[in-house]
Amino acid sequence: MAQAYLLYSEAAALDPKNLTYWQRSQAVRSRAALESRPSPPSQASAAPLPEEESLLAQNRFEPPTPQDLADARKPLPPSELSAESGTKDFDLRGNAQTLYETVARAFGLDCVFDSDFQPGNPVRFQVSGVDYRVALHSLEAATGTFVVPLSSRLFLVAKDSPQKRMEVEPVVAVEVHLPEPTNAQDFTAMVTAVQQSMAIEKVAWDTQNNILVLRDRISKVLPARTLIESLMRPRGQVLVEVEFLQVTRDQMVTYGIDFPTMFSLNFLSNFWKNQPSIPSGIEGLLTFGGGKTLMGLGIVNPALVARMADNSGNVLLRTQLRTIDGQPATLHVGQRYPILTAGYYGPSSFTQGPNVYAPPPSFTYEDLGLNIKVTPAVHGITDVSLDIDSQFKVLAGASLNGIPIIANRSLQSKTDLKIGDWAVIGGLLNRQEARTVSGLAGLSQIPGLGSLTSTRERDRSTDEILILIRPTLVGLPPSESVSLPVRIGSETRPVTPL
Repeated sequence: MAQAYLLYSEAAALDPKNLTYWQRSQAVRSRAALESRPSPPSQASAAPLPEEESLLAQNRFEPPTPQDLADARKPLPPSELSAESGTKDFDLRGNAQTLYETVARAFGLDCVFDSDFQPGNPVRFQVSGVDYRVALHSLEAATGTFVVPLSSRLFLVAKDSPQKRMEVEPVVAVEVHLPEPTNAQDFTAMVTAVQQSMAIEKVAWDTQNNILVLRDRISKVLPARTLIESLMRPRGQVLVEVEFLQVTRDQMVTYGIDFPTMFSLNFLSNFWKNQPSIPSGIEGLLTFGGGKTLMGLGIVNPALVARMADNSGNVLLRTQLRTIDGQPATLHVGQRYPILTAGYYGPSSFTQGPNVYAPPPSFTYEDLGLNIKVTPAVHGITDVSLDIDSQFKVLAGASLNGIPIIANRSLQSKTDLKIGDWAVIGGLLNRQEARTVSGLAGLSQIPGLGSLTSTRERDRSTDEILILIRPTLVGLPPSESVSLPVRIGSETRPVTPL
């Protein structure tokens, strides 16, 4: 059998278009493996050293080797049979070989049997309204065998045992291309869950090309690939509309009688050859004294004051942010203002000479203006939660040790919304009011008389900011997608794909 396997394999390599040679080599492969002499293990398959074991323990997934990538890209024989469509009814009695041949001919297929296959005792096989997959899987359960497709019309039947599974069932390597950049922590947890549930022998992750390589028997690898592709469905995408409204109002009212608070005192005598003069802007002089001590006090006419100023301004900004479920989207409207964090204040080269080293100052940049970070959490196609962190920073107009003081108004909130509803962020309000009284000292404080001898000014300013946010779902979450069932069988008798 070993010699026959070698001859059939050489014939199949010389004439690849002749499927008969390849099919017969597969039929005698199990008997040839038993008759072949055991060979000593190669150095490549030797047990890993303790240093290698510690290295493998640190890296959860090894990078794929060039041989793994080559095996994953190698074309595989057909893993699905191309049978006649439709359903059929069967009520048969016979041994396993007779049943398989009858069912295969009914669907336009052909079968070959392993060299160690024993037909066994006759059994009754009765099913109705089944296609070829259900019929063959039912035969597997009834006769204790399993089926391996060899071509689109031919399959191999072997006795179901762990040893035969290792000998006959194909071992394949497949690539799974990740559809989008994935968080490494989430991806590791997902692949670990699939590897443990399907008992995959080898899993390798190519981080540069974003490719996952699975290597094991075909009955495990194909369902594992289906599970990973189902779990790798893209998250729900959310389009967040943001409207920023800033309303500024400034109102100033001034009223009263404007009396002068300063009076000029003029010397009007000719003593010491003084030349008396009347300053400009003086309506009259109130004189007192006489002779060499004649003095004049300038008098200015009062003025009635009534002024009012009212200013308002609106700033409106509309923008859109696009993100996925659980990932934050940020928006900054404003400027980056440099702030000195460290400087040199010692002796300079002008005082200590040119050899004095003065280190350069260091700066940091502060984002002034509006900063918004929105993190959505999609709960289906109707509801979404928004984790909102908003800040509004401006210069306060004062400084401390040369460092400007920044006024910061912030609001952190979390809200649940229906898709298409608006959320309004308020409370970012700044209100100032100032009153000023000016007039003649003493007289402006007398009740009744103070209104006639003083000027009153009132200044009110209001700065209000409103942020409106509306989420719109533009991509369905994975919970709304249809999950396909994956039939894998038991751990000892997995279902081979047909």
